[in-house]
Amino acid sequence: MSRGGGTWRAWVLAWLGAFGAFALVAHGNLESSDSALTMHAARALWQRGDSGLLRADQGGERLGEQIAAGYIHEHGALGKVGRNGRAYVWFPVGHVVLLAPIAGVGDRLEAAWPAVERRWREVAAPGADASQLRWSVTYVHGHPVLTQGLIALLVPPACGATLLLLLFVLARTLGAAPRDAGRAALAIGLGTQAFALGRETLADGPGMCCLLAALWAVVRAHQGAARPAVLAFGGVAAGLAVSLRYQHAVAVAVLLLVVALVCRRRRDLRPLLAFTLGGAPFLLLLLATNHARHGSVFDTGYPQVADWYTQSLGLGLLKLGCAAGRGVLWLSPLLWLALPLALRRAHVPVLRGLAWVLFATPFLLFAGAKGWQGGECWGARYVTPGVVVLLALVLPQAQPWRRRPWLWRLLLALGLFANLTSVVAPVRGQVQLASQAARAEAMHQGRELDADAVADLVSWRPRYAPLHSNWRYLRQSHVGGFEDEHGAPRHGSAHTIEALFGVAAVVPEQGLAPLRWEDRCGRHLAVRFWADLLAVPGWWLLVLPLLLAALGARFGWRRLLAQSAPPSAPLKPMPPAVR
Repeated sequence: MSRGGGTWRAWVLAWLGAFGAFALVAHGNLESSDSALTMHAARALWQRGDSGLLRADQGGERLGEQIAAGYIHEHGALGKVGRNGRAYVWFPVGHVVLLAPIAGVGDRLEAAWPAVERRWREVAAPGADASQLRWSVTYVHGHPVLTQGLIALLVPPACGATLLLLLFVLARTLGAAPRDAGRAALAIGLGTQAFALGRETLADGPGMCCLLAALWAVVRAHQGAARPAVLAFGGVAAGLAVSLRYQHAVAVAVLLLVVALVCRRRRDLRPLLAFTLGGAPFLLLLLATNHARHGSVFDTGYPQVADWYTQSLGLGLLKLGCAAGRGVLWLSPLLWLALPLALRRAHVPVLRGLAWVLFATPFLLFAGAKGWQGGECWGARYVTPGVVVLLALVLPQAQPWRRRPWLWRLLLALGLFANLTSVVAPVRGQVQLASQAARAEAMHQGRELDADAVADLVSWRPRYAPLHSNWRYLRQSHVGGFEDEHGAPRHGSAHTIEALFGVAAVVPEQGLAPLRWEDRCGRHLAVRFWADLLAVPGWWLLVLPLLLAALGARFGWRRLLAQSAPPSAPLKPMPPAVR
């Protein structure tokens, strides 16, 4: 622990403080369809030892599981039917395993307090009998409510807190003094699109944490200061990263190459062997799971590459960088400063080549994908790892807060504003209304748009950008906007897409209010969601996370940042091949 500066108590308190801070802005339940399906797969794994989803005629227990299994069987989307006839979600197997024990605890809570689930049914589908429940989108995607709430309140804040500490440790390893390491970590974690990883329940947060842990081990190896145990830890983290986000396999291959070059320089194969052995069990588990499900070690259940990569590379890169709703240059404005610094060897003397490769690869991987937007998430999440890794390697070395303090403060302020914007309104609700407006606008022009065209349009055009429409959404979320005095959704173009985007509906479906109860009136935030569901004062739910955040800042982060800066290991230049 002394390497990062501080005692173990300070580390624990710092982590708890960051956890409490992220819990303040956590979701009340699973905010995306992908997460809901992964949760059902995790429950199936915990209960039956197999993550395959079952239809009603196959014995599926929960309505959400039955409907998801039926959808996969009928449409071949969101998953694939396995050799045993069960439906397997195509989302990462590592995320399913991670959520399985939490789903088990959620089942215990559901059994102990069944009144909460009954209350959720009353709120989500008022007056609906058993045969009508399947038509309630809110209920189907929101149950079991205690299990979903437990995942939303535990996993993302834990990832956000871990991410901040890993960024701090990595910055210290790169030679930054404690306060400079703290500036870099907090700026990346709170001033870029990495902030969403501490709120969203997708696999990106856990995967990013594991990738950063693997990167830290590789940096230590590059410095010549890594014992075999450190490299084995890095290999384990790399294996976990791939099992959580399959796309991380490319980044892990790059890290493996760097370790191999270090071994060549030192004429010692032990670091490479330790790193490889650490990650091998996870690779074997992934391949064995694919074979057991689908009969091929390379079949994860995802569609064929040719079915998804239909966009030109140049246009895709432009969208990932500059799209008004998802572009990294708007949601992570520190890149405007970091990218030029990364070009100059004097500012970033080591690991510069590695930073650029890890930054560029996710952009090249997903620029041609028709789903480049990333779905129900903040920003283009597929390229967030590249953003985080580049900033994590550049900022501690370049320290732009000393070189360009005014520009640093401006870009950091813009990044904080972008992330505040992500909190004030739900992504899913904003995307729903923007999609309705895009269809209406096209119909006014005599055109029809398919689902892919709509998703592309609302993420690309400034008219639908959440950086301004989220604030209008916040205003409309008050009673009298999206909801009437009885809590029923207030439909109508004047209350919805005209208020947000200035587009009048052509057909009634384009004027619908946010469909889900939790997407109206601020209930996307856990404090409002559970206060309204349980009919308790919201401030009761703020006490614990506020206390954790305050104690963590006072006795954790303050101590870490106040440590004297011990001499760091010399940063040796990279071999020419990867400089």
